[in-house]
Amino acid sequence: MTEGYLLELDFIKQLKKVVTWFKQQGGQPKLTVQPERNMVGGRPPIRYITKVPYSTCIIKKRSVNSYDLDGDERVGQEYLVMVDGDNPIPVFLTHYEFNGNQKQMIEFVGDNINGEIKLILGGNETDFISLVAKDVTSENITAALEKLPSIGESNMRVSIFPGRWLIEFVGDLAGTTLDLFEVDLHEDAEFQVHVSETMWADSREEAEVHYPIKLIGEYDGDDNAINDAVAAGSIGTAEWFPGIGYVSNLNECREYNGDGTPNL
Repeated sequence: MTEGYLLELDFIKQLKKVVTWFKQQGGQPKLTVQPERNMVGGRPPIRYITKVPYSTCIIKKRSVNSYDLDGDERVGQEYLVMVDGDNPIPVFLTHYEFNGNQKQMIEFVGDNINGEIKLILGGNETDFISLVAKDVTSENITAALEKLPSIGESNMRVSIFPGRWLIEFVGDLAGTTLDLFEVDLHEDAEFQVHVSETMWADSREEAEVHYPIKLIGEYDGDDNAINDAVAAGSIGTAEWFPGIGYVSNLNECREYNGDGTPNL
């Protein structure tokens, strides 16, 4: 007999053994079921808008008449000062609505957000809307927009975030599509306003978010102010880490301060 023939006979014997074993199992293979993974503490990722600015720390420089222990002058040497450290910051939550109502985001860009603006829709404009912080409320913005003929009362929902106004059309305007608002600025305004359509809605919930790396702000010695690494009203996403909480994995670099301090 040839070697190939002997190998074939051996294969047939092994195959018969497998068939015999399979029949002994009742014709059904016994599968080992893996236990379900323990998902205690697991939560879905989130998309957020920051409520406040954030910096892990800032960089300062040694002033004149500053010396080390050896008597060497240290003028201009940099050093870190903790601001928020590793503490989490509060955020607003948003969620995606594929077939939701039309929503428009009005965004302010710049350092000095002040004065007043008008919003225009369908050839009609609002009265002047004050940008003084205490006046920028959902109630005041709603009252101004409801006077427009194309909107009317109880047909929109306004959410106010730092430097951002989210307007969702509801009521009689639910499911409709309106033109984007136009913005009337004073010619000497030191800021810009951008309007865009969005599918992200206000979840009307809040959370706290940690930043996993050191984010360094900048100290403005002239104004004795901190130019934060993360602006208030910036958009980001975060994932849940058991034992820690939500940790940011993405954050917008936004040109907005609104308090007169320079942009980073």
